[in-house]
Amino acid sequence: MPSPSWIIRCLPGLSIISLLVLAECALEILQTLWFGANSPTKLITGQYPFVAQVLFVSWGLFLHLLATFFPLRLSWRVWKASGEILRANTTHRPTKTVFQKEDDDDSAEQNGLMRYHQLRDRAPLEPEVVHSIIIPSYKEDIQVLEDTLKVLASHQSARSQYDVCLAMEERDPNAKTVATKLIAMFSERFRDMQFTLHPASIEGEAPGKSSNVGWAAQRFLEKYNDRPNWEHILLTVMDSDTHLLSTYFDIITRRHIENVLEDDSLDMTLYMPPIIFDRNAHHVPRFVRVADLMWCGAGLSCFQITPRIDTIAIPTSVYTLTLPVVDLVKGWDTGPEAIGEDMHMMLKSYFLMNGKLNIECVASPASHCNVASGKKGIWGWFDGIKARYQQALRHMWGCLDTGFAIQQWSQLGSSERVNSLCYDSHANISLGAKFSFFRVQIEDGSKLTLRNIDLLTRIFEAHFLPAHLFIILITSSIYLAINPAAAVSRWVQLSMDVMGYLRTFGFLTMLFYFFFCYERYHKICVDVRTAELKKSGLYRDLDDQISRRNPWSPATWLDYVIFPVAGLIFGGLPLLHAAFSHFWSVDLNYKVSAKPKRVLVEEVVRMEEGRL
Repeated sequence: MPSPSWIIRCLPGLSIISLLVLAECALEILQTLWFGANSPTKLITGQYPFVAQVLFVSWGLFLHLLATFFPLRLSWRVWKASGEILRANTTHRPTKTVFQKEDDDDSAEQNGLMRYHQLRDRAPLEPEVVHSIIIPSYKEDIQVLEDTLKVLASHQSARSQYDVCLAMEERDPNAKTVATKLIAMFSERFRDMQFTLHPASIEGEAPGKSSNVGWAAQRFLEKYNDRPNWEHILLTVMDSDTHLLSTYFDIITRRHIENVLEDDSLDMTLYMPPIIFDRNAHHVPRFVRVADLMWCGAGLSCFQITPRIDTIAIPTSVYTLTLPVVDLVKGWDTGPEAIGEDMHMMLKSYFLMNGKLNIECVASPASHCNVASGKKGIWGWFDGIKARYQQALRHMWGCLDTGFAIQQWSQLGSSERVNSLCYDSHANISLGAKFSFFRVQIEDGSKLTLRNIDLLTRIFEAHFLPAHLFIILITSSIYLAINPAAAVSRWVQLSMDVMGYLRTFGFLTMLFYFFFCYERYHKICVDVRTAELKKSGLYRDLDDQISRRNPWSPATWLDYVIFPVAGLIFGGLPLLHAAFSHFWSVDLNYKVSAKPKRVLVEEVVRMEEGRL
């Protein structure tokens, strides 16, 4: 007898099997292929569908409507995000501090219209905010980490506000040597810099981003535990290849202080930027490039241009939490079930706070590399496809978060959950009082709220929709191909025709999104990053890491039209692979995604354990 925990863990896979059973009951594909025209059910044809067919076509229509609405929502969000990024990263007149804005009743800042993006040339703000930045690394190339640190060190606030931690893995034989070298190179350019080694011997902890980040976060909690205003420590988690603009930290600093001053309470907010693959996209296989365009779009589809209390967005690669939030939810989960990493931490924080976690999208894009192979020619092409599939499988392995989310959602509103959130007020009386007030605010955790429904819908889109839509498409196509028109109910035929029209409309709206919305977004992001690189003097060092796109090139148009194939290879198939694998195990052999390696003119670094 399967245990309830196994059933919840395997929900995506069980739903796929259920859909296959429903498809056979409704369409009788196997029976038709086995018996042919002599199939017993073929002797009875009717004009009206039976129950299984009604369920099948209803589910198919629902999936197609959801898939059709996605590019419409995506186009709108990306268009608005592009404009907001351009405004937030354009120099404005000097703005007043949040303490001065009350003196000007006519200012747009007081109305909340300009505060979000008028950040440049601002007056110093109090209280002091420290950005603790965790960069997890497992067998990463030293040049990737060095480039990331160069970009961070070029920020104006790096010396005064950035406390950087290289979250290394003990399983990596070169980790300590790499970290020591990088700290020697950059420690004087940050407020502080250190590294941690996640032990390999901790039972139940899986290698990967969550374990490394969780271990490093514990060191930050210990480091700042005695700080009187440690509520102003903002902990940012980023990938080793992420390049962040200085405006990201400017914006979250301003928003954090505004959130705190609004009602003199804790800032229980998750901040997250949109992402873009704009570094080596012109050097990777086309299918890899298109897959990452769609991965980027998945995050952008949740982007909100202004902070809202009901915002639901799932972070990808980069996000920021305040240290009190990290402490209250007991840090990061580190078992194999937490391989979803960014989504898992967001879900954990959201549900442990009874759905009261604030989520704010930051109009400052995070630049990333596409997965790349070091090989050349046709074998390099296949190696790049293989590497991207392995990355996609790791992403889709995160469908374990479906069961986690349902378990957590079912416990919303329970007194045990609220009581489990505790803070030692003896260490900080003021913070303890603020937390007591916050705990009263989150005691009411209703299950059926629009925000919870929105969140569960986003999870369904990520962990069910690609596989279900693929099965609906394949089974309905086979059904129409092997059956004469007279044997198909006219209502079933009509429903499948409607699905076909919806697919065509969805394809056309995705083409619209790519050409009119994404190309604008990509250009703005590249221009903004290029301007900051030039201003900081890093442009010459990193000019080979700028990938521009020409929307009028036929090669670019080919990117647009192959997105269904790329979506199947790196979306539907890895999801099926992961969902069925979970019937036996939750463990995945963690492999770091291959990053592009630059040719260095500096001396090659030789390590004691070998060569990086």
